[in-house]
Amino acid sequence: MTLLIAKFIVEYRYPKPNDVFVNCMVVFAATSTLSDPPYGIWWNLLRWGALICGVTAVVLAWDPGRAARLSENRWRALLYGLTIGVGRSEVIFSLVFILSLISYFNLQSTTSVVYVVFWGILLLSSQIKLPELLSRSFSMRKGTAVHLVGSAHSFLAPSIVFCRSLGTSKPPLHAVVGFTNSLSSLCHSLGVVIGERTSASETRIAVALLGTTVSEAGLTEQSLLVTLSEDQRAACDPSVDESQVEAFKKVVGTVASGTNISRVKFEILGDPKIAAGNLLNISTHDNPVFYQVFDGVVEEEAGFKDSGRAFVEGEAEQVGYWDNTRGGFETHDWVARERALVYLADRNEPAPAYALDNDEFQIGTIPDANYPVILNISDLVLYHTAVLGVTGSGKSFLAYNIIETSALKSIKVICIDPTGDYQRHLPDAVILNGRGSLDAFIESPDHMIGIIETASSDMDPIVQTYAAANKCLDWCKAHRSDEDVSNPSPKILLVLEEAHLLVPEWNFNPQRGMQDQVNRISQIVLQARKYGLGFLVVSQRTANVTKSVLNQCNTIMSFQAFDETGFDFLKNYMGAFHVRSLPNLKPRHGIVVGKASRSRRPVMVRLLDQVRPIRAVPAPNMPLPEQPAEVFNVPEAAEVLEALANTPLMGGE
Repeated sequence: MTLLIAKFIVEYRYPKPNDVFVNCMVVFAATSTLSDPPYGIWWNLLRWGALICGVTAVVLAWDPGRAARLSENRWRALLYGLTIGVGRSEVIFSLVFILSLISYFNLQSTTSVVYVVFWGILLLSSQIKLPELLSRSFSMRKGTAVHLVGSAHSFLAPSIVFCRSLGTSKPPLHAVVGFTNSLSSLCHSLGVVIGERTSASETRIAVALLGTTVSEAGLTEQSLLVTLSEDQRAACDPSVDESQVEAFKKVVGTVASGTNISRVKFEILGDPKIAAGNLLNISTHDNPVFYQVFDGVVEEEAGFKDSGRAFVEGEAEQVGYWDNTRGGFETHDWVARERALVYLADRNEPAPAYALDNDEFQIGTIPDANYPVILNISDLVLYHTAVLGVTGSGKSFLAYNIIETSALKSIKVICIDPTGDYQRHLPDAVILNGRGSLDAFIESPDHMIGIIETASSDMDPIVQTYAAANKCLDWCKAHRSDEDVSNPSPKILLVLEEAHLLVPEWNFNPQRGMQDQVNRISQIVLQARKYGLGFLVVSQRTANVTKSVLNQCNTIMSFQAFDETGFDFLKNYMGAFHVRSLPNLKPRHGIVVGKASRSRRPVMVRLLDQVRPIRAVPAPNMPLPEQPAEVFNVPEAAEVLEALANTPLMGGE
């Protein structure tokens, strides 16, 4: 009886140190009750040997820490092998059986022969692979294709079963399988294989039940997992819900410990194709809640030797549930259910049916999904926006998209460009060069995009930026309507390309006079919104741009970046978790957050593809009227410097 219990219940597939301890303590307790037995020396040797083996097993089972467990120690490995070898049930209980037979029975009697034969049968059955024999026998019966592949081991959530894999055959991923209480009875519940857990010693198959729960199906640890032939699957009553099977094919894992409202951790089952930026969804009582993958780590379950298990745990930030009334994701206000299934959204799912309103435009989609990322152009302009990222990450092409969208919405766009690239990529732009050109452009109904190339003037780029910003503010003030007082409308968007050259941080701007001008520009940005003037700050060096301007940008779009100082600024907008992902972003992938986004929380976006031919000839200069009326002339550098020297800093809003 002790051999049966130890081999098939306690140890089951392989003995562990704690199993050896139990076996040895049973032997020690039993032999301690003997009073003056025959062959006393051998009984004492067995008694105290069992105690020493049990104590050694306790020492081996003690976990001194991951580094110690994984370190190679030959003496520890040798001691482990000896202890497991002697303390396993078929060895130590066989020693008790043999010594008992010699001490208390006549070896020539019929009773002794029966005991020996019975013991031999037990040892033989413990060594052969009985489940595999039963599986093959069951498969051959009546020519069916059903065979035993596992047995229930543990249950997660209401409808997830982990099964021990028996033998070498395993059901394929997403196969429909059945559960039965015996190989001679019909399946009483069905499920779909959604993944597996694997360690050095065993494989556990994860099965999601179809249309039922563990309690409703009456599953226990004695339930058997079997495969089904196509005919048997078709004959199931109730029939298999194929739509549910298809849904289970998108399962990538289950919600794990450490999940909170903002973030979900999930244990990945098997080896699904998953990447940063992918959209996941978890079912709730109302709507599926979406999360976006940002990180993954390899974890390890505590164990010794082959009982340990490594697995991958993903981390995803909440995006929210899709709100079709606003064209974005709305925040979900509660944590995901423990061990809930995590599904992968993909491009096979259709995009939600949403019609853009007059102020909205789409800049891209969630990576590898069809959910759009939509911005409001009025909020983008009025509340100021920053587009940040290294060279080649996609920020300039996004800026071109914003510029052209603003122009289509009748918002004048003035680009201050130190690079000379804007006129090559904006086919409808004109160059604002020379006295009166900025005034003529603002008043012109025919031109919506103007470019000030700072390299074409002797004036310092910072001075040019202040002159343009001041002139645009004066014009917006002069054209402010009564309705604009309570509900400002965007009139002009001022784009600061390479903003670290136009509004640099004080420690990157050693000239005192230039520092004062940057402060004046910051004060214009502060009060610009109520007059309809907006700023688009574009830079590859976040740390070098004055925070007096950046802190007033209510929408942030960040592409790949590596600047630690810039990360400190971005953490205030999107949190440390998103910021950590910035160095790993692919080209044309970014994170969007803020007032203009139709989603409440930060989202990773893949920009829409653009076909943008390069202009073959230089952009034309802004035509000037022959006899202009009273105009706002762009002042010469000397005039600006002289005026600034006599002008105190403006007060904030």
